Amino acid sequence: MFDEIPRESLAFLPTPLHRLKHLGDSIGLDELWIKRDDLTGHSFGGNKTRKMEFVLGDARAIKADTIVTVGGLQSNHCRQTAVACAKAGFRCILLLAGEEPETYTGNLLLNSMLGAEIKFFPDDHLLTMHSRLDEVLETLKDFGLNPYAVPAGATMPVGVISYAVAMEELYSQTQNEGFTPEKIIVATGTAGTLAGLIVGAQMLDLDVDIIGVSVLHGAEEATLQVKNQISRIIDKYPEVDDFKPTINVDDTFLEPGYGIMTEGVRTAIDNFAKMDGIFLDPVYTGKAGLALMRMAINGDIKSKEHTVFWHTGGSPALFAYPELAKI
Repeated sequence: MFDEIPRESLAFLPTPLHRLKHLGDSIGLDELWIKRDDLTGHSFGGNKTRKMEFVLGDARAIKADTIVTVGGLQSNHCRQTAVACAKAGFRCILLLAGEEPETYTGNLLLNSMLGAEIKFFPDDHLLTMHSRLDEVLETLKDFGLNPYAVPAGATMPVGVISYAVAMEELYSQTQNEGFTPEKIIVATGTAGTLAGLIVGAQMLDLDVDIIGVSVLHGAEEATLQVKNQISRIIDKYPEVDDFKPTINVDDTFLEPGYGIMTEGVRTAIDNFAKMDGIFLDPVYTGKAGLALMRMAINGDIKSKEHTVFWHTGGSPALFAYPELAKI
Protein backbone atom coordinates (compact mmCIF):
# COMPACT_ATOMS: atom_id res chain seq x y z
CA MET A 1 0.00 0.00 0.00
CA PHE A 2 1.58 3.29 -1.21
CA ASP A 3 4.86 1.40 -1.62
CA GLU A 4 6.21 3.70 -4.35
CA ILE A 5 5.99 6.92 -2.32
CA PRO A 6 9.29 8.31 -0.93
CA ARG A 7 9.64 7.59 2.78
CA GLU A 8 12.16 8.20 5.55
CA SER A 9 12.72 5.37 8.02
CA LEU A 10 11.88 6.90 11.42
CA ALA A 11 9.35 4.80 13.32
CA PHE A 12 9.83 1.50 15.14
CA LEU A 13 7.27 -0.60 13.29
CA PRO A 14 5.07 -2.47 13.72
CA THR A 15 3.98 -0.91 16.99
CA PRO A 16 2.69 -3.41 19.56
CA LEU A 17 -0.89 -4.61 19.75
CA HIS A 18 -1.93 -6.20 23.03
CA ARG A 19 -4.91 -6.81 25.25
CA LEU A 20 -5.96 -4.36 27.99
CA LYS A 21 -7.05 -7.11 30.34
CA HIS A 22 -7.50 -5.32 33.65
CA LEU A 23 -9.16 -2.20 32.26
CA GLY A 24 -11.32 -4.39 30.02
CA ASP A 25 -12.42 -6.48 32.98
CA SER A 26 -13.28 -3.36 34.99
CA ILE A 27 -15.60 -1.94 32.30
CA GLY A 28 -17.04 -5.25 31.06
CA LEU A 29 -15.12 -5.63 27.79
CA ASP A 30 -13.72 -9.10 27.15
CA GLU A 31 -11.99 -8.14 23.90
CA LEU A 32 -10.37 -4.77 24.57
CA TRP A 33 -7.05 -4.24 22.78
CA ILE A 34 -4.65 -1.34 22.43
CA LYS A 35 -2.56 -0.29 19.44
CA ARG A 36 0.58 1.32 20.84
CA ASP A 37 1.46 4.25 18.61
CA ASP A 38 2.84 5.89 21.73
CA LEU A 39 5.76 3.54 20.96
CA THR A 40 6.54 4.61 17.39
CA GLY A 41 10.07 5.50 18.40
CA HIS A 42 12.31 8.39 19.28
CA SER A 43 11.33 11.16 21.70
CA PHE A 44 8.44 9.30 23.35
CA GLY A 45 6.82 8.35 20.02
CA GLY A 46 3.32 9.23 18.83
CA ASN A 47 1.15 9.09 15.73
CA LYS A 48 2.87 11.98 13.92
CA THR A 49 6.06 9.93 13.58
CA ARG A 50 4.31 7.72 11.03
CA LYS A 51 3.21 10.84 9.16
CA MET A 52 6.66 12.39 9.22
CA GLU A 53 8.09 9.34 7.45
CA PHE A 54 6.12 10.26 4.34
CA VAL A 55 6.31 14.03 4.82
CA LEU A 56 10.10 14.03 5.08
CA GLY A 57 10.30 11.58 2.20
CA ASP A 58 8.44 14.14 0.12
CA ALA A 59 10.61 16.98 1.44
CA ARG A 60 13.76 15.05 0.58
CA ALA A 61 12.47 14.38 -2.93
CA ILE A 62 12.19 18.11 -3.66
CA LYS A 63 15.53 18.82 -1.97
CA ALA A 64 14.06 20.86 0.89
CA ASP A 65 16.45 21.74 3.69
CA THR A 66 14.19 23.36 6.29
CA ILE A 67 10.92 22.10 7.79
CA VAL A 68 8.49 24.71 9.16
CA THR A 69 5.40 23.74 11.10
CA VAL A 70 2.88 25.13 13.58
CA GLY A 71 1.24 24.03 16.81
CA GLY A 72 0.38 24.85 20.39
CA LEU A 73 2.90 25.23 23.21
CA GLN A 74 2.63 21.54 24.13
CA SER A 75 2.18 20.23 20.60
CA ASN A 76 2.98 16.54 20.22
CA HIS A 77 3.17 17.09 16.48
CA CYS A 78 5.86 19.75 16.87
CA ARG A 79 7.91 17.55 19.17
CA GLN A 80 7.76 14.65 16.72
CA THR A 81 8.60 16.98 13.83
CA ALA A 82 11.63 18.21 15.77
CA VAL A 83 12.95 14.73 16.46
CA ALA A 84 12.25 13.59 12.90
CA CYS A 85 14.25 16.54 11.58
CA ALA A 86 17.08 15.83 14.01
CA LYS A 87 17.21 12.21 12.84
CA ALA A 88 16.91 13.01 9.14
CA GLY A 89 19.18 16.08 9.04
CA PHE A 90 16.67 18.87 8.35
CA ARG A 91 16.61 22.29 9.97
CA CYS A 92 13.42 22.60 12.03
CA ILE A 93 11.45 25.78 12.77
CA LEU A 94 8.42 25.65 15.06
CA LEU A 95 5.80 28.42 15.13
CA LEU A 96 3.91 28.08 18.39
CA ALA A 97 0.64 29.74 19.42
CA GLY A 98 0.99 31.27 22.86
CA GLU A 99 3.29 33.28 25.04
CA GLU A 100 6.75 31.97 25.80
CA PRO A 101 6.72 30.55 29.34
CA GLU A 102 9.42 31.32 31.89
CA THR A 103 10.06 27.61 32.31
CA TYR A 104 10.00 25.05 29.50
CA THR A 105 8.23 21.79 30.41
CA GLY A 106 6.92 18.73 28.60
CA ASN A 107 7.06 18.84 24.82
CA LEU A 108 8.39 22.39 24.79
CA LEU A 109 11.44 21.36 26.81
CA LEU A 110 12.08 18.45 24.44
CA ASN A 111 11.76 20.72 21.39
CA SER A 112 14.51 22.97 22.69
CA MET A 113 16.73 19.99 23.52
CA LEU A 114 16.25 18.67 19.97
CA GLY A 115 17.62 21.88 18.51
CA ALA A 116 14.41 23.20 16.97
CA GLU A 117 14.19 26.95 16.39
CA ILE A 118 11.09 28.15 18.21
CA LYS A 119 9.10 31.32 17.62
CA PHE A 120 6.16 32.21 19.86
CA PHE A 121 3.00 34.07 18.83
CA PRO A 122 1.20 35.25 22.00
CA ASP A 123 -1.86 36.59 20.19
CA ASP A 124 -2.51 33.50 18.10
CA HIS A 125 -4.40 30.25 18.63
CA LEU A 126 -3.68 26.85 17.10
CA LEU A 127 -6.53 27.42 14.62
CA THR A 128 -5.05 30.71 13.35
CA MET A 129 -1.39 29.74 13.12
CA HIS A 130 -1.49 28.50 9.52
CA SER A 131 -1.65 32.09 8.31
CA ARG A 132 1.93 32.50 9.57
CA LEU A 133 3.41 29.80 7.34
CA ASP A 134 3.49 31.63 3.99
CA GLU A 135 5.18 34.71 5.43
CA VAL A 136 7.87 32.67 7.18
CA LEU A 137 8.49 30.55 4.08
CA GLU A 138 8.98 33.64 1.91
CA THR A 139 11.49 35.04 4.39
CA LEU A 140 13.44 31.77 4.41
CA LYS A 141 13.48 31.69 0.62
CA ASP A 142 14.89 35.22 0.61
CA PHE A 143 17.79 33.84 2.66
CA GLY A 144 18.45 31.19 0.01
CA LEU A 145 16.84 28.26 1.84
CA ASN A 146 14.43 25.72 0.38
CA PRO A 147 11.75 25.43 3.09
CA TYR A 148 8.90 22.94 3.29
CA ALA A 149 5.66 23.79 5.13
CA VAL A 150 3.88 21.21 7.26
CA PRO A 151 0.40 22.07 8.59
CA ALA A 152 -0.62 21.28 12.16
CA GLY A 153 -0.72 17.54 12.73
CA ALA A 154 0.94 16.93 9.34
CA THR A 155 -2.64 16.87 8.06
CA MET A 156 -1.85 16.84 4.36
CA PRO A 157 -2.38 13.99 1.89
CA VAL A 158 1.22 12.76 2.05
CA GLY A 159 0.97 12.60 5.84
CA VAL A 160 -2.55 11.23 6.09
CA ILE A 161 -1.83 8.18 3.92
CA SER A 162 0.51 6.91 6.64
CA TYR A 163 -2.56 5.87 8.61
CA ALA A 164 -4.00 3.95 5.68
CA VAL A 165 -0.72 2.01 5.82
CA ALA A 166 -1.07 1.74 9.60
CA MET A 167 -4.51 0.20 9.19
CA GLU A 168 -2.97 -2.49 7.01
CA GLU A 169 -0.43 -3.10 9.80
CA LEU A 170 -3.19 -3.40 12.40
CA TYR A 171 -5.20 -5.77 10.22
CA SER A 172 -2.21 -8.07 9.82
CA GLN A 173 -1.66 -8.10 13.60
CA THR A 174 -5.29 -8.81 14.44
CA GLN A 175 -5.37 -11.67 11.94
CA ASN A 176 -2.34 -13.16 13.69
CA GLU A 177 -4.22 -12.82 16.99
CA GLY A 178 -7.26 -14.57 15.50
CA PHE A 179 -9.75 -11.74 15.22
CA THR A 180 -10.90 -8.87 13.02
CA PRO A 181 -11.44 -5.47 14.70
CA GLU A 182 -15.08 -4.43 14.99
CA LYS A 183 -14.56 -1.06 16.68
CA ILE A 184 -11.61 1.35 16.77
CA ILE A 185 -11.54 4.30 19.20
CA VAL A 186 -9.06 7.07 18.37
CA ALA A 187 -8.59 10.71 19.38
CA THR A 188 -8.97 13.21 16.54
CA GLY A 189 -7.85 16.83 16.36
CA THR A 190 -6.84 17.98 12.89
CA ALA A 191 -8.59 14.94 11.37
CA GLY A 192 -5.63 13.36 9.55
CA THR A 193 -5.26 10.16 11.55
CA LEU A 194 -8.98 9.44 11.46
CA ALA A 195 -9.15 10.13 7.70
CA GLY A 196 -6.20 7.83 7.04
CA LEU A 197 -7.70 4.98 9.04
CA ILE A 198 -10.98 5.28 7.13
CA VAL A 199 -9.13 5.21 3.80
CA GLY A 200 -7.13 2.19 4.92
CA ALA A 201 -10.25 0.32 6.00
CA GLN A 202 -11.83 1.06 2.63
CA MET A 203 -8.78 -0.16 0.71
CA LEU A 204 -8.77 -3.38 2.77
CA ASP A 205 -12.54 -3.78 2.49
CA LEU A 206 -12.85 -3.92 6.27
CA ASP A 207 -16.21 -3.54 7.99
CA VAL A 208 -15.06 -1.73 11.12
CA ASP A 209 -16.67 1.09 13.10
CA ILE A 210 -13.96 3.76 13.50
CA ILE A 211 -14.94 6.33 16.13
CA GLY A 212 -13.00 9.58 16.28
CA VAL A 213 -13.18 11.29 19.68
CA SER A 214 -12.85 14.98 18.88
CA VAL A 215 -10.67 17.23 21.03
CA LEU A 216 -10.71 20.33 18.81
CA HIS A 217 -13.90 20.71 16.73
CA GLY A 218 -17.60 19.93 17.02
CA ALA A 219 -18.80 16.80 15.25
CA GLU A 220 -20.11 18.65 12.19
CA GLU A 221 -16.89 20.59 11.58
CA ALA A 222 -14.70 17.57 12.33
CA THR A 223 -16.71 15.43 9.90
CA LEU A 224 -16.30 18.03 7.15
CA GLN A 225 -12.55 18.10 7.75
CA VAL A 226 -12.30 14.31 7.52
CA LYS A 227 -14.32 14.34 4.28
CA ASN A 228 -12.02 17.02 2.88
CA GLN A 229 -8.89 15.03 3.71
CA ILE A 230 -10.32 11.87 2.15
CA SER A 231 -11.29 13.79 -1.00
CA ARG A 232 -7.78 15.19 -1.30
CA ILE A 233 -6.30 11.69 -1.00
CA ILE A 234 -8.65 10.32 -3.66
CA ASP A 235 -7.66 13.19 -5.97
CA LYS A 236 -3.93 12.73 -5.38
CA TYR A 237 -3.49 8.96 -5.25
CA PRO A 238 -5.00 6.86 -8.07
CA GLU A 239 -4.75 3.65 -6.02
CA VAL A 240 -7.57 4.96 -3.80
CA ASP A 241 -10.94 4.44 -5.48
CA ASP A 242 -13.64 7.02 -4.97
CA PHE A 243 -16.01 6.06 -2.16
CA LYS A 244 -18.55 7.56 0.21
CA PRO A 245 -16.96 7.37 3.66
CA THR A 246 -18.81 6.58 6.86
CA ILE A 247 -17.51 9.08 9.41
CA ASN A 248 -18.30 8.71 13.11
CA VAL A 249 -17.17 11.61 15.32
CA ASP A 250 -17.95 11.82 19.03
CA ASP A 251 -17.66 15.37 20.38
CA THR A 252 -19.18 14.57 23.78
CA PHE A 253 -15.97 15.39 25.63
CA LEU A 254 -14.99 18.48 23.64
CA GLU A 255 -15.81 20.93 26.40
CA PRO A 256 -14.54 22.81 28.34
CA GLY A 257 -12.03 23.32 25.53
CA TYR A 258 -8.79 22.22 23.90
CA GLY A 259 -6.15 21.20 26.41
CA ILE A 260 -8.36 21.80 29.46
CA MET A 261 -8.45 18.72 31.65
CA THR A 262 -11.69 17.70 33.35
CA GLU A 263 -12.10 15.41 36.33
CA GLY A 264 -13.42 12.72 33.98
CA VAL A 265 -10.30 12.87 31.82
CA ARG A 266 -8.15 12.71 34.93
CA THR A 267 -10.04 9.58 36.02
CA ALA A 268 -9.45 7.96 32.64
CA ILE A 269 -5.73 8.76 32.82
CA ASP A 270 -5.56 7.30 36.33
CA ASN A 271 -7.43 4.12 35.37
CA PHE A 272 -5.30 3.35 32.32
CA ALA A 273 -2.13 3.88 34.36
CA LYS A 274 -3.16 1.93 37.48
CA MET A 275 -4.79 -0.97 35.70
CA ASP A 276 -2.52 -1.62 32.72
CA GLY A 277 0.49 0.70 33.04
CA ILE A 278 -0.57 2.86 30.08
CA PHE A 279 0.06 6.62 30.16
CA LEU A 280 -2.50 8.79 28.37
CA ASP A 281 -2.18 12.54 27.89
CA PRO A 282 -4.65 15.21 29.10
CA VAL A 283 -5.30 16.72 25.64
CA TYR A 284 -5.94 13.84 23.23
CA THR A 285 -5.80 10.26 24.46
CA GLY A 286 -7.20 11.11 27.89
CA LYS A 287 -10.44 12.24 26.24
CA ALA A 288 -10.47 9.21 23.95
CA GLY A 289 -9.90 6.95 26.96
CA LEU A 290 -12.79 8.56 28.81
CA ALA A 291 -15.00 8.10 25.75
CA LEU A 292 -14.06 4.42 25.56
CA MET A 293 -14.95 3.87 29.23
CA ARG A 294 -18.28 5.69 28.91
CA MET A 295 -19.19 3.75 25.75
CA ALA A 296 -18.51 0.47 27.52
CA ILE A 297 -20.44 1.42 30.64
CA ASN A 298 -23.39 2.71 28.56
CA GLY A 299 -23.51 -0.50 26.51
CA ASP A 300 -22.46 1.16 23.25
CA ILE A 301 -19.66 -1.42 23.05
CA LYS A 302 -20.70 -5.02 23.63
CA SER A 303 -18.66 -7.21 25.93
CA LYS A 304 -17.56 -9.63 23.18
CA GLU A 305 -17.00 -6.93 20.54
CA HIS A 306 -13.37 -6.81 19.40
CA THR A 307 -12.41 -3.23 20.20
CA VAL A 308 -9.08 -1.50 19.61
CA PHE A 309 -8.11 1.65 21.45
CA TRP A 310 -5.58 3.38 19.17
CA HIS A 311 -3.09 5.15 21.43
CA THR A 312 -1.76 8.13 19.48
CA GLY A 313 0.87 9.11 22.06
CA GLY A 314 1.39 12.41 23.84
CA SER A 315 2.77 11.30 27.21
CA PRO A 316 5.32 14.17 27.52
CA ALA A 317 2.40 16.59 27.87
CA LEU A 318 1.72 14.98 31.26
CA PHE A 319 4.71 16.83 32.67
CA ALA A 320 3.07 20.17 31.89
CA TYR A 321 0.06 19.30 34.10
CA PRO A 322 1.24 19.33 37.72
CA GLU A 323 -2.40 19.17 38.85
CA LEU A 324 -2.29 15.46 37.98
CA ALA A 325 -0.17 14.85 41.06
CA LYS A 326 -1.93 13.42 44.12
CA ILE A 327 -1.36 15.57 47.18
